[in-house]
Amino acid sequence: MRFYAPILVLWLGYQAVDAQPSEVPDWLKNYNFEPPGQCNSDPAGPLNPGAVEATCPLLVDDEIAFEKRSWLPWTFPPVCIAPEKATDSKLCVFTYTRLRGEVGVSIVTTPEVAAAGVGILEDTDPKWINWARGRPLVVSDPPPYEVRDLKDRGMGVIANRTIRKDEVVMLRYPVIVRIMDPRPWKHQDIMKLLHRAAVQLPPKEGMQMMKLAHSKGGYIVDDIINTNAFGVLINEVDHSGLYLDVSRLNHACKPNMFSRFSSTTLGMEVVAYRDIEEGEELTFSYLPLNLLSEQRQSLIREWGFNCTCSLCQSANESAASDRRRGRIQELLGELDRPEIRNEVAIKKRVDEILELCDKEALAAQVGDFYSIVAEVYSAMGEFSLARKYGRLAVEELVHFAGYDHERTKSAALFLENLNRKGHA
Repeated sequence: MRFYAPILVLWLGYQAVDAQPSEVPDWLKNYNFEPPGQCNSDPAGPLNPGAVEATCPLLVDDEIAFEKRSWLPWTFPPVCIAPEKATDSKLCVFTYTRLRGEVGVSIVTTPEVAAAGVGILEDTDPKWINWARGRPLVVSDPPPYEVRDLKDRGMGVIANRTIRKDEVVMLRYPVIVRIMDPRPWKHQDIMKLLHRAAVQLPPKEGMQMMKLAHSKGGYIVDDIINTNAFGVLINEVDHSGLYLDVSRLNHACKPNMFSRFSSTTLGMEVVAYRDIEEGEELTFSYLPLNLLSEQRQSLIREWGFNCTCSLCQSANESAASDRRRGRIQELLGELDRPEIRNEVAIKKRVDEILELCDKEALAAQVGDFYSIVAEVYSAMGEFSLARKYGRLAVEELVHFAGYDHERTKSAALFLENLNRKGHA
């Protein structure tokens, strides 16, 4: 499956920029929140800022590894292919067999991205992550699910006990990460790198990967990635990430699970959207949650199947859902109208959208909606109300997208700018 971040149609975007948290505890006062450009990810974590320069490796590719007889921190020497244009970068496969002590990973990317993103591999003092998250991460152990053969529906994930709302049932890391834009390199050369990426994985991960579904044809490793991958960022560059257990979750247009992604660690958390009973299948949406039925079915067919979830099986419920989702878009559009820009009219539309989101189980989108409302109030000069909705947006996005997701960082930066205006 692919992962598409659920972004509302009328998203009033602004560029994400890393911002220093507004309230930093004493034990993080000396952390450099803007580390050297040579290595944007700090493998030591913020508790040990002195390790940044010492542990950030310089760029390495196949020629540098041969010349220096060193390819640290990678397990194997990089294997690279040349671009079609001399002005573009090489593409290489970088393998590390103990990503955060969990799994092996092969990353097919440029040497520049690999060097800048090397901090994802290890974290010598990970206490800072719970501070950044705002709460400790607790993952269910033993796992409250089993992977089973669902016959005509293929493999699926079934709850083996009651799962409570907001329970984190999985935390997984990718086994293969591939740069998303292949245009600078020849297709056949990229396929050779993907083969190398798969061969260099530990046998356990390699065998599990080869059992995943593939639906589009062509070289099987490429097909598996195209069928099951999620979108991930490394050093602000789009990549596809293959997560083994997470890929077993089937699609539903009204899912009972959602995922949180960390660009700092590449960790993918799978979290319960609601209470789930024993024996119930765990599902999440491969698509943005706010799409209408026709849009969803058109995109789902790209995976080679028709959706048979409970929402799509009922023509009446599907039509009612489309009306509610269409109404949400109408209400968001009305926020752009000058005659609507007063507190009473905006609150009326906010209340109706929240009610519709509740009926449609679109809680994961509410943070994006709050961001839109915050921008509307900011444009009106109503900074107190803008800050109120800005805080709500950050709170919701931290929970549903992740503490360091691009959407969360954008909302946090917007709120920080609002707070500066309030103190000006």
